[in-house]
Amino acid sequence: MPKRKFETVAEFEAHVSQAEELIFDGTENAVERPKKADNQKGKYSGKKKTHTDIALVLTDRRTWFYYVSMLYAGSQVDMGILKKEFPPHQGWFRLFKVLFDLGFIGVDKLYEFRELIIGFRKPRRSKKNPEPELTDAQKAYNKIVSSQRIYVEHAIGKMKIFRILKNRCRLKCADTKNKIIGVCAGLWNHKLSLKY
Repeated sequence: MPKRKFETVAEFEAHVSQAEELIFDGTENAVERPKKADNQKGKYSGKKKTHTDIALVLTDRRTWFYYVSMLYAGSQVDMGILKKEFPPHQGWFRLFKVLFDLGFIGVDKLYEFRELIIGFRKPRRSKKNPEPELTDAQKAYNKIVSSQRIYVEHAIGKMKIFRILKNRCRLKCADTKNKIIGVCAGLWNHKLSLKY
């Protein structure tokens, strides 16, 4: 089973010691629109344009799930969840090569890494730069990063072969939903363990 919470950095390092590199990403699961307006606002995901729950996952190139966070409301962002689950300036990733997507821009200012791989974001539009573009070198680097990060997307896809995660979830109990996402990730790990 993947871990759901790490109490100490030592516990984290021991748990992921077999991984050559760590790949983080967020995964969203659609939920029924809450009736109360306040709850609707909290669950609304600007990215998916619907109401969701979001969880942070940690995998490697084998698509093995080392960690799945508890579910958060869909309005949360990947970087915000990372800061809650792995409080900054404690040396969580100092021994590891870690790959992130553009949802984690700024992670290098808060955490120490052995090696950090993250793409370039297109600059914001401004009066001085009305049509911002990445350079050809930056675009080529982003392609390389994407090709190395694709394994986490494959892992999330494998976890979502279970329709309860793929389809809109109608469950109301947060504890049950948290157990389900953990069990689905664990079942994929079990299948991998039979393969290796």
